Amino acid sequence: MFEFLKMGRGNPNEGGGLFGEASSSRSPNSVSNSSRQHTSTHRDLPRVALRDILRLNGIPTDWISCEVAPLTYGDGDDGFLIQLVIQKWHEGLLAHAPLLQQQLLMGLKRFDPASDHSIHVVVWKFSPNCVYPLTGMPPADFWSRKPKFDLPPSNRDHLDDGFAATVPGELR
Repeated sequence: MFEFLKMGRGNPNEGGGLFGEASSSRSPNSVSNSSRQHTSTHRDLPRVALRDILRLNGIPTDWISCEVAPLTYGDGDDGFLIQLVIQKWHEGLLAHAPLLQQQLLMGLKRFDPASDHSIHVVVWKFSPNCVYPLTGMPPADFWSRKPKFDLPPSNRDHLDDGFAATVPGELR
């Protein structure tokens, strides 16, 4: 009688997944075995692509791991939430994270060109064991400081070569 009150609830028999994602509009029984196998294969694809990208760039494969969860959009498109977990800290990883993410998506396209990989969502996470070296936030003025432009001292600084001195100014 009050079945309408149960709308919006997830099926308690379905697994919570990585983030307790919303349940699909399809019932578990309506998905064929070949479709499940296809989804399982696609779910392993980001892990394979990540391992390949790390190997090609000389990054140890145990520094970043990958967790994959299905995403279902309202228009029927199915994508993945790809969570890249930094397992070992290296300051170069964050400096190059956008490039690694871009290469991962290009790697997915290379491994599976027939699928639309633009619907995947990539997020980054830090493992508690990644051993980040800093223990506190910088002072508030750190974020508004302008970078200094200083050249290292030279043994020719005292020489007069007839040219006007160059004074660094504001960048435009």
